Amino acid sequence: MSIDSLVYATFDQTSPHTTLGPHTADDYLSLPEGERVELLRGRLTMMSPAPTPRHQHIGANLWRVFDDIAAQQGGIAIVSPVDVVLLQRTIAQPDVVYLRPEKKQLVGQRIEGVPDLLVEIVSPSSRRIDRVEKLDLYAKAGVPEYWIVDPDSRIIEFHTLDGESYRVVAHDSGKYQSAQFAEVVLDLTAFWQEIDRRLPPKQQ
Repeated sequence: MSIDSLVYATFDQTSPHTTLGPHTADDYLSLPEGERVELLRGRLTMMSPAPTPRHQHIGANLWRVFDDIAAQQGGIAIVSPVDVVLLQRTIAQPDVVYLRPEKKQLVGQRIEGVPDLLVEIVSPSSRRIDRVEKLDLYAKAGVPEYWIVDPDSRIIEFHTLDGESYRVVAHDSGKYQSAQFAEVVLDLTAFWQEIDRRLPPKQQ
């Protein structure tokens, strides 16, 4: 399939896709470098224009949290853009990826397999895809933990895998402790204070 014949899609559904689209990993990998597209269930799904400074600032700070954890544990944390090859015809680009030491071998030219934890920071254009399609995709792929970060409400939803679907984990308003990974702890109060300290609200 030539690049000229590729079909790009957006996601505007209220439920996940249940069928595969026409495109393959080879189609995705033939795209020009830097193209803001993900391959989700065989559909070349357009991403939003360049993320806002606030989005990137939050992503960088969350990556720093996970990088510190990974350094102590011998794992690895990677910030977007990075290709994560999950289910059939699915190559996603989460905002932050965390892998424990035993999964570091998944990292090559891409991440080939299921990471331990993925983070998505929602934007107005990605809100539905992050909360519907990717929520279902990551669960079906077996990603143990998935965080959805809403910069506007300053809420982080912590989803943990329960069978083939996620359940939202309740937590103390000031601190989150992963039930799956003892090393993953986030002081929410300190995190958002640091976001505001380095990028004051008037600049957001």
